[in-house]
Amino acid sequence: MPFDNRGEDGLPSISPSTSRGVMPFNNVPTIQDLMRGNIKIQDYNPHSQGDWAPGEDVDKSYREKGDDYKRRERDVEILSALLGNQFITPQKWMVKVPGGTKTFMSFELARKYTREKNIPFSHVQRVAQNKKDSLSSEQSRIDVIANSINKTLMVQSINVSRGVIGTGSAFCVAPTYFITCAHVLNHYNKNENIGEDYFFQSKISLIQRGQKTEAFVIKVDPKLDIALLKCNIDAEPFKIDLEILTGMDIIVIGSPHSYENNVSIGTVGSMERKIYFYKGAPEYMFVDLSVFSGNSGGPVIKVDSGKVIGMVTLIVAEDGGYGLNAALPSHYILKFCSQNIKGFNR
Repeated sequence: MPFDNRGEDGLPSISPSTSRGVMPFNNVPTIQDLMRGNIKIQDYNPHSQGDWAPGEDVDKSYREKGDDYKRRERDVEILSALLGNQFITPQKWMVKVPGGTKTFMSFELARKYTREKNIPFSHVQRVAQNKKDSLSSEQSRIDVIANSINKTLMVQSINVSRGVIGTGSAFCVAPTYFITCAHVLNHYNKNENIGEDYFFQSKISLIQRGQKTEAFVIKVDPKLDIALLKCNIDAEPFKIDLEILTGMDIIVIGSPHSYENNVSIGTVGSMERKIYFYKGAPEYMFVDLSVFSGNSGGPVIKVDSGKVIGMVTLIVAEDGGYGLNAALPSHYILKFCSQNIKGFNR
């Protein structure tokens, strides 16, 4: 054992080195050895010394025979290979094609097919799986995000008379119908009595993966800060959920600072918060996640279902900095859509 021995000076010393335990420069010839003639090159056998030399060790070392010291790691690898498939559910992705659908076993294959056939990315959809075959919670969240991004677009508003260009977000609630914030179309003071005509002065476009499509304003409610747009973009509508609980896991998709489709993850912080006190002002919910300029109009989505429970509306902060993020709850959105979209189904 170390320190059992005494050196020439009588002080504790480590145990004697074995032929396999000395430092490499003591048992492996160096260039200097060859140059000085300490060893003849013809007599040198590279396999005659060192830790990997043939034969048994003189004394028992820390290393077991052969590669037995790796037995534990090898056992884990074998078990992982045998059991891994029990916990992995094969994926299924569906692509809408003329006359029906085509199924693929991975997102990459489906995406490759849409590129080759010039099919819109929005036609790619994950096929739902049974709960007993569901993936891990992390994989499920990734799936919800992947599906939600196809339903969320960036909004660009250009007001020529004022020389103002604004950006925000919008999400699909019915085929060719999209919801966004009224102030994304044209900024205004919510405490003032603003008419709907004010919001028809801007040229509106929806942007998806860099492609711009003209959109038209259908209806605006300035008091709720909500607007309905119609645009000829094929996107799958979100379902709207009225159940909202404090602490619920959520994701928000938006276009902060004009960066399209950025995802934030957080929780519902609180409910029934009064921010404005004019007649008809809504009560908001606060959401605890990263929200910046350009997130306005983006959907607040339940992680466990992928359904919309609100819309990002404003940041309650001083000097426009980070603060409390307010969202319009889903019951306002549902009522607005039911009143203005014929045959609307949440």
